[in-house]
Amino acid sequence: SSAIFIALSCGLVVASLAAGYALDRYGKKVVLCSAVSLVIVSLVLLEGVATLPVMAFLAFCLGAGGSAVVTGAHALIADLNPTHRAASLNLLDVFFGIGAFVTPFAIVPLQARGGLAAVLFTLAGLAAVVLVYLLATTFPAPMQGRGFAFADAAAVARSPLFLVPALIVFLYVGTEQSVWDWQITYFMRQLSMDNVAAARVLSIFPIAIMLGRLGTNRLLMRVSPTPVLLVSTIGATVCFAVVMLATTAGFAAAALLVCGLFMASIFPTALGIVSSRFPTASGTAMGLAITGGWLGSVAVSPLFGWVAQQTDFSRAYLVIVGSAAVMAISVVWLARQGRAGEIEQAGAGTAHREAGVG
Repeated sequence: SSAIFIALSCGLVVASLAAGYALDRYGKKVVLCSAVSLVIVSLVLLEGVATLPVMAFLAFCLGAGGSAVVTGAHALIADLNPTHRAASLNLLDVFFGIGAFVTPFAIVPLQARGGLAAVLFTLAGLAAVVLVYLLATTFPAPMQGRGFAFADAAAVARSPLFLVPALIVFLYVGTEQSVWDWQITYFMRQLSMDNVAAARVLSIFPIAIMLGRLGTNRLLMRVSPTPVLLVSTIGATVCFAVVMLATTAGFAAAALLVCGLFMASIFPTALGIVSSRFPTASGTAMGLAITGGWLGSVAVSPLFGWVAQQTDFSRAYLVIVGSAAVMAISVVWLARQGRAGEIEQAGAGTAHREAGVG
């Protein structure tokens, strides 16, 4: 039902926005334990619900809990690895990818044996194991505590140092969501593939993303994040253009594979930069950026659909290519911000030394 999907999506957006602020004020343990508890309760109650309004409410709660877990996990891992935030988030997102890729395959036989109830209770049980682990684990103290106000969060949201990497997150999620929503249909319309063949080609994409993040994790231990982002966004733009121009299934599959490798690092690396720029408000900055990502998914993909409806799928694919290209331009802007900051710091250091000599 569209009402269930809308409720779930609203939960994703609202929770990532609220969770970011709560992470800095109340701490990561409170937020993560509350979020996992909300997921458990929602899954268990969904099994016995028959009315649409209650199902929509539980879908909202499920989306909210899951979104808060995503936000809290990213903030926690980044803060635990302050010198390698981007590298650590690339590794974290490998596990998110594995979960997203493996879970549907595990659910099918489980549902065949025990129905929907077996799926819901199994997922709730796994979440309960995570909750027990979180409750037994010692977490760092809140970054800001009760001294952190909404005005501080608003200052983060207005800062150009936040807005540029957040724009990259917005465009990345929108671009990736467009691939999931439209790539199969695009292959069927433009390359005359059947549904099964198109789905098989698309399955290359998430595998490439997971492999790419594993490699980027090691690379970012030695290289700064901005050059990696620049190469990744330019490479993704070129590869999406090749997918658009491909005339055979094999060529399109190869281009989509390489595209996944380039796309892999963009989301976690951009979030790592957001976190590093606001180390004392990393939860808030992370939550705001992830909220932007959710909004990107409901902006770019519908735009693809609208263009396809007004013209055709070949022109609509320019939405994906264009979104990737704007990402690359944004990274150039990001790099200029970094250089300006280094020049400003160097100038301040020189002035300080001269004042000391004088």
